[in-house]
Amino acid sequence: MGITALVLLMAGLLMVAGGALVPRLLYRAATYAASAMEPTYARGDLLLFRKDPGEVRRGDVVLVTVGPVDGEEDPGGPVVERVVAVGGDTIAYEQGASRLTLNGRPLDEPYVKDADPTAGTAGPFSVTVPPGRVFLLGDNRVNSADSRYRLGTQPGGTVPVGQVLGVALPEEETLRTGVLFGWLIIAGVLALLAFVVLGVLWLVARRRRPAVQGPVWGTTAVEPPGPPLR
Repeated sequence: MGITALVLLMAGLLMVAGGALVPRLLYRAATYAASAMEPTYARGDLLLFRKDPGEVRRGDVVLVTVGPVDGEEDPGGPVVERVVAVGGDTIAYEQGASRLTLNGRPLDEPYVKDADPTAGTAGPFSVTVPPGRVFLLGDNRVNSADSRYRLGTQPGGTVPVGQVLGVALPEEETLRTGVLFGWLIIAGVLALLAFVVLGVLWLVARRRRPAVQGPVWGTTAVEPPGPPLR
């Protein structure tokens, strides 16, 4: 029973520590507090970003630090924006067009609010994204201070991939990840409770176990040894 209790203790500590620490090492959690990514995300939504994604792709929603927008000195904290073009791509907008173009072809963006991908665009632009950088836009184009508004302060309004702090997990994966680590912590707590119960039972059993006594000389049960034989 004592060995089982110790195994439960070790397993419980590992599960609780894993459920609490591993997510902090692999992911970055943030509560969305803006409107530039509506309708994909609303204020108050909990977002989970995978750290060190290895590759940033078109369509990824990222947590990124950006430089100052025109007329602003302080860029503020990290922002959430969508990658629409990566190194080597050419993203463009012609005045009056209903859609942006990517490498000369109309860009399909079903995630954009009100199905209006050119809303809020001040004027035409054409940007060939330098290697190692990304062009970012918000899904709520009419209310997003994104790469379109950084054209004059950064190369083509783009941001270095190295400033991407994480890539957002899809909603389903976020839920699965939260449930997985949540159950891991619960299982660890249950294992620790089982350790406490078994430990108490083991101590009680040891106290109740009768002590083994040696022979008592001078009683009728055991006679003292006689004289040595000659």
